[in-house]
Amino acid sequence: MTSSTLPLPGHLVDGAWLQQHLGHDGLRILDATVLLDPTSWEANSGRSAFDASHVPGATFADLIAELSDPAGDVGLEPGVHAYKLPTPEAFAAAISEHGVGEASTVVVYDTSAGMWAARLWWLLRYFGHEQVAVLDGGWDRWVREGRPVTSERTTVAPATFTARVRPELLATKAEVESSLGDEATVLVNALWPESFRGEAVTPLPRPGRIPGSVNVPFTTTVDETGDLRSPDELRALFAEAGATPDKRVVAYCGGGIAAAADVLALAAAGVDAALYDGSLVEWVADPDAPLEVG
Repeated sequence: MTSSTLPLPGHLVDGAWLQQHLGHDGLRILDATVLLDPTSWEANSGRSAFDASHVPGATFADLIAELSDPAGDVGLEPGVHAYKLPTPEAFAAAISEHGVGEASTVVVYDTSAGMWAARLWWLLRYFGHEQVAVLDGGWDRWVREGRPVTSERTTVAPATFTARVRPELLATKAEVESSLGDEATVLVNALWPESFRGEAVTPLPRPGRIPGSVNVPFTTTVDETGDLRSPDELRALFAEAGATPDKRVVAYCGGGIAAAADVLALAAAGVDAALYDGSLVEWVADPDAPLEVG
C-alpha cells in the first residue's frame, strides 16, 4: 500500500464517506450502469445517462463494450449479452484506461439495483484488486441525499493495472457439474422466483434451474430504499437457504450479473462465495445439462 492509497471501510461505502473523499488522488469512481429489460434481457449502455449527470470525478466503465468478451454473445438474440469474462490482458488494458492501478482505491456504483456495480466489484476482485467497494444505495441514494452531481467529463491519466487471477472466486461449468449432489456445495440462484421455477418468459432456449439449487433473489438482499441489508439480516437470509460459511457457495443467474449482487451480499455477511460466470446462458446451451422446474 502506498501513501496515496485510500483505505476502505469494507465492501461497501456510504455517500458520506465517498463525498468526504472526492478529489483524493488515489480514488477512482466508476459508473457501471447498464439498462436492462428484465423480460427480454435486452441491454444497453448507460453512458448517455452518465453524460447527463454523475458523481463528480467518475468515469463510465462500459460492462458491455469494454469489460466483457463479445465472443460470448455469439448465438444470442440481438441486444442480449452473456457478459463473458474477458481475458486478464483485456481486462487490465480496459481498466487501466480508467486510471486504476496497483494503489488505486475504487468505488463503483450504478443507477439501478446495484447488480452492475457488484459485477464490476467482482471483476476487480477476481483479477486481484482488493481495494474496491460498492456505493451503498447507488446513484438513487446519492441523489436522494442531495450530494453533488455534475455533467462535466473527468479525464484521468491511464494507469498500469496488473491482473492477478483469483481462481477461487470463479466456478466453471465443469466444477458446477461435479458438485451436483454434493452436500458440501450450495448453488444459489439469484434470479426472481418465477425464473427459478421456470415460469418466466426469457430468451433462454430452456427454462429452469440447475438441479439442487436454492433461490435467494438478488432483490431480497436490499431493503425498500435500495441499501444492502445489514450483515446480520444477510447472514439470516442466506443461512435459511443453507448458504453458510462451512459450505462451498456458488452463485449463478442468467449471465453472471444478478449473481454478482448475491456474491457481494454474501461477502458483506462474511461468506466467501464463487460466481458461476457462465450461468444459465452457458448451462442451457448444453442439451445434456440437467434442469429442474417447478
